[in-house]
Amino acid sequence: MTEVIQAIFIRETETRSHPKPHTVYQVQVHAAVRNWIIWKRYSEFAKLNSTLTALFPKHPPPVPLPGKSIFPSTFSSLDKIQERRRGLEDYLRGILSSRDDRWRQTDAWREFLGVPSGRPLDATTMYTSENWLDEYNEMTSTAREIRSLINKRGAHAARNEISASHNCTMQAKKLLLLLSTRLSNLESGLSGLAMGTGIGGEGSMAEGELRRRQDMLYTLKNEKDTLLKLVNTATTSFQRPQQQQRQQSQRGTNGRAFGAQAKALMNETEETRGLDNEGLMQYQQQVMQDQDQQVEQFSAILARQRQLGLAIGDELETQNEVLDELDTGVDRTNVKLKFAKKKLGAIK
Repeated sequence: MTEVIQAIFIRETETRSHPKPHTVYQVQVHAAVRNWIIWKRYSEFAKLNSTLTALFPKHPPPVPLPGKSIFPSTFSSLDKIQERRRGLEDYLRGILSSRDDRWRQTDAWREFLGVPSGRPLDATTMYTSENWLDEYNEMTSTAREIRSLINKRGAHAARNEISASHNCTMQAKKLLLLLSTRLSNLESGLSGLAMGTGIGGEGSMAEGELRRRQDMLYTLKNEKDTLLKLVNTATTSFQRPQQQQRQQSQRGTNGRAFGAQAKALMNETEETRGLDNEGLMQYQQQVMQDQDQQVEQFSAILARQRQLGLAIGDELETQNEVLDELDTGVDRTNVKLKFAKKKLGAIK
């Protein structure tokens, strides 16, 4: 039983420098049950198109694949990259929406989109060097999301928003389970890449690169363990105030307790011991106000950090634009130099 693909989007691109500068396109696949993301180079689109054309020579895909621009190259122009992105999206959507499903029934189509086949996958053979890094980056983002949920849970707890705190904890636990599973796959996949059993029969990974990725995995696994402790600690801290409230509700109006209730007083602090119900309520309100002030101060610090990050991001975008313009200028200069050399050669 395979996934039923409902929609495909290509909304983002990314420039990578290894093994040499190239552009990859983020393919978002929306299925009936779940969604996933894969990153593909133009050459992989071209390989899919040639395979489908070879299988059905009289019936090419309904939308033609965008052509390859050799001179000047697409890589040097942001406009050309966006134009190709739209063309690649139209190409995939044309196959997906066509009444003729012959292309969608091929193994090449399913393998290109990474459609699960319903059979257990061997993690040691399911990665290439690039999509292993893509998966690692996604798991790093998941870890940041879990930490954000834990921070939000603390803020909700400080405001006594019990339901919101509980929801944050549950979401963090679900993401932690996903993180643990996919980290295990990443570890197995790295072993496969080290032995040369990854997708496409890539050769074994160099020792230096293997050690670097092992360190990356080790750091992410430590982060996962830390997050797990934080989630469990948060759960314990969330349960403790409820126990104190039950203990307080068992007191008499004069603040005295007898028999088994007296044991509950052993957990009190010096600040709360001797306070009656009204005093405890005032003390709790004061503590909550102090916590709210601390949260507001922390929020202000985060806001300043966010503004600083945005300013840095704007500066980086400006510098990237300058570099792109410089790269375009260099390309133009190269063209002129080649033309001048040809003329010089003709004169000689």
